[in-house]
Amino acid sequence: MAADSAPDRYSTDSTEGDAELNYIVHGAGAIGCVLAARLTQADRRVALIARGEHLEALQQEGLRISGRTEGRFRLPAVRTAHELELDANSVVLLTMKTQHTFEAIEQHRGLYADVPLFCFQNSVTNEEWLLAQGLRAYGVMVRIGARIDEPGVVTHTGARRADIGCWPAGSDDLCARVVDDLIAAEMRASLVERVVDLKWGKLVMNLTNAFSALVDLPVQEWFCAEENRFFMADIQQEAANVLDAAGITPVMDDGSDLHSWIARLRKPGQREPRDVSDPSLYSYPSTWQDLHFRRPTVEVEHFNGRICELGERHGIPTPLNRTLTERCCDAAARRLGPGTETAASLRDAACR
Repeated sequence: MAADSAPDRYSTDSTEGDAELNYIVHGAGAIGCVLAARLTQADRRVALIARGEHLEALQQEGLRISGRTEGRFRLPAVRTAHELELDANSVVLLTMKTQHTFEAIEQHRGLYADVPLFCFQNSVTNEEWLLAQGLRAYGVMVRIGARIDEPGVVTHTGARRADIGCWPAGSDDLCARVVDDLIAAEMRASLVERVVDLKWGKLVMNLTNAFSALVDLPVQEWFCAEENRFFMADIQQEAANVLDAAGITPVMDDGSDLHSWIARLRKPGQREPRDVSDPSLYSYPSTWQDLHFRRPTVEVEHFNGRICELGERHGIPTPLNRTLTERCCDAAARRLGPGTETAASLRDAACR
């Protein structure tokens, strides 16, 4: 259905006997739009929940996506799920940043009371909070590089991985059905028994997001210069000290343990950037994008801030993560944009 001819209320009801899942992508920014596009290409039913100018563009012009995923898509796009008709086969994919989860869920608390919520989000805060609220939370360790170039226009820059399980551990038939649909959508999706460990591993990786934003560093160059790579290793070492004390065992992106990962980061020498033949596919983490677009909030309090919180609880210092949290939140509040710091300036600030 074309977005500009959609009715006031979209229906996601399945026909009688139809077991197909009806996907609602709530918080359809860059990552959510990549998921929606791929699921649509696999002939799954998808509706979008978005806001602001991005929503207006999705409703008026449809979604345009390029890069690792390509196409133009006319999908139902609404401001809230109250404009949709949910049924027993509806599944919500949460794709907003963590700081926006709380308000979104409060607006839909009654509607989402019995609806499965799959957290295609960074941090572990979302699943923990949803479960504490008595909601049906599923964990997803997601790796999708994407950006919004302008309202309604998205570039999929790289990666298409999603590891899915019940929170904090285990799996069920619904997990398997979602994984099957994502595989049909040519995602690298898998069913995992301890998604919590993978999500903690991703959180450790996301500790670098604030650094990348503050020093204006693309993902492809994260591991090149020794100065930057060793700074990242020190950030993650603080996390390792804290997580060891807390009894948390993160599994890193390549399946390794955190200490082995850090040891590889500390190997000396200059490294070449990842080869990207198309400059438009250079990618920056979402925190960099927040500073670039002068958004007033960032997600780092749920990454670096969480490590600081655990450090305080266990009496372990986390000066680098604290400095990153404070400087990045300040840059967002003051609309400073990326590139206000260097590795050296951040180290100096952490020593004060």
